[in-house]
Amino acid sequence: MRGAHRSDQPAHTHVVVAVKDLSRAKTRLAESLSASDRTDLVVAMLRDTLSVLVGARDTADPARITDVTVVTPDPVVASIAAECGVGHLPDPARRVIGESGLNAALTDAERALGTAGGAIDVVALQADLPALRTAELLDALGQARRGGRSIVVDHTGTGTSALFACGPSTRLDPRFGTDSARAHIASGARVLDGAWPGLRQDVDTLDDLFAAARLGLGPATRAVFDRLGCTPGVRQLR
Repeated sequence: MRGAHRSDQPAHTHVVVAVKDLSRAKTRLAESLSASDRTDLVVAMLRDTLSVLVGARDTADPARITDVTVVTPDPVVASIAAECGVGHLPDPARRVIGESGLNAALTDAERALGTAGGAIDVVALQADLPALRTAELLDALGQARRGGRSIVVDHTGTGTSALFACGPSTRLDPRFGTDSARAHIASGARVLDGAWPGLRQDVDTLDDLFAAARLGLGPATRAVFDRLGCTPGVRQLR
């Protein structure tokens, strides 16, 4: 049955994380953080997100993921991926990854990695999840493996923090952008329901960062957070 998950073999799951050029990252924080501080924050959140993914890959849990790949045009991000022990794929079309190019980049990466429509489940995960926990990701993945396309809606209720394509002949068909949750649902993705605050808490604004801090930041993001002297309600940090 199309979209049904295979039950006769363990699931192989490839997580893809797309990261834009660092010079273009988190522009909504420009009023509060300098360009260098924004870069430090983006890099820290990426490191913490990848650390969780590596933990979900290297765990003895049978629900574990099997591969992680970062797709990016940025050589610094590529080097961070290597340091973290995950794969790297240059943006296949050599475009700058932004909101308009993210969907094409993910689709090209899915094709380049040989996962599209095959015996491998694919997850497109946001790179700015500094409060993510391994257990949250594996629990959501367990629900997603029931088959087909599915999403985890972000903390705003309008965005998508994770997109899953599980089962034979299932592709990501990403619809990231404004109101991506609604776009994914309209295209047939089902919504996964679970208590996964860290998985839902992506960071685009200072308020998002403070919310993530209340959940508990990963060590890299916590170090940047403390260095900047972040205090809720303070817009200018430096």
